[in-house]
Amino acid sequence: MTRQELNLAIYEGTTDKVLWQPRLETWIGDRMQWDTMPDRFKGMSHFDIYDELQCSIRYAASAGISHGRSNDDVVTSEEQHADHSVSTVRTPSGEITTVHRDLWHEGQRVNHRITDYPVKTTADLRVVIDLVDRQSFSANVETFQRAAATMGHRGEPTMFLSSSGFTELIKNWCGLENAYYLLYDHRAEVEEYLEACDRRDDRLIDAALQLPCRVYNLGDHATNEFTPPPILERYLMPRWQRISDRLHAADRFVHSHWDGNSKTMLPYLKDTRLDAVESLTPFPQCDMTLEEIQEATGDMVVLDLIPAIFFMPSYPLQDLLDFTRRVIDMFAPRLILGISDEISEVGEIERVEAITELVDEVCGLAA
Repeated sequence: MTRQELNLAIYEGTTDKVLWQPRLETWIGDRMQWDTMPDRFKGMSHFDIYDELQCSIRYAASAGISHGRSNDDVVTSEEQHADHSVSTVRTPSGEITTVHRDLWHEGQRVNHRITDYPVKTTADLRVVIDLVDRQSFSANVETFQRAAATMGHRGEPTMFLSSSGFTELIKNWCGLENAYYLLYDHRAEVEEYLEACDRRDDRLIDAALQLPCRVYNLGDHATNEFTPPPILERYLMPRWQRISDRLHAADRFVHSHWDGNSKTMLPYLKDTRLDAVESLTPFPQCDMTLEEIQEATGDMVVLDLIPAIFFMPSYPLQDLLDFTRRVIDMFAPRLILGISDEISEVGEIERVEAITELVDEVCGLAA
């Protein structure tokens, strides 16, 4: 059985094996950017490194959907300063401005983080609603098939869809504190924005279903802080159920990305109608035990579960191996084993190979 075949078989519930599918992109990208790749991997491609470590890949074929926007009457501009940049978008509905703090190293921008969010008033939110309503999507089957062919046996292609409108409000438009103030003071306007996001999601899924992709990811970044139970019940749960029903009707699978502290959300998982949940991060990194996750997920597929901190040199290797064996014992075969969230720039890549050897010992590796 290939890694791609095993990947799909886990979703279908037709295997007793575990797939080892860590996300290594951050580690690989950092080494390539700064020319610090270990000699063993120098000259290798992204795919070559995964093959050398005998790991499956999750997102290498998230391609085939073009994102567009009607821009005839939209004006954008950006001013670059020494330590920050200012981006402005002007539509017939109004104007919003975002300020990013920029960190530079050896002539390369290494961090681009929002320090002043664009939405502070309902007038600003009206501009965002206008922008969301303008978003359009089109499918290109050939583009997806080329990406899937390049990915080959390494894993079942998984397609990114979108984050929830509420987490986008926090991440892109308001920041955490101001998003909650805006919701408290102007619930009707925020819900109008969320309805626009739902319409956007429907257009995106219309395009996605034209592709021969079987597995989809909702990059929600759901956490106790972003989406506590009252928010989850009112805004996230209906979205997950609606999207899951649409994808299931077309014989597709879907999971959502929950990272960070998520303990208060666990009791809701079984009612989401999702097939799987990605990146739940147990103790000692976050606030959940493996036993609590096991109870909450039931027969759902669980992706990842190994805390990223175990790949740091400060943690004994044996602790990582013992924890991973517990994860396999508790969650197999409904397990796509990976790192929650992913190995960091300073993680030890040798530990990835140690998990490869452990998985091979426990249940054998897919080809």
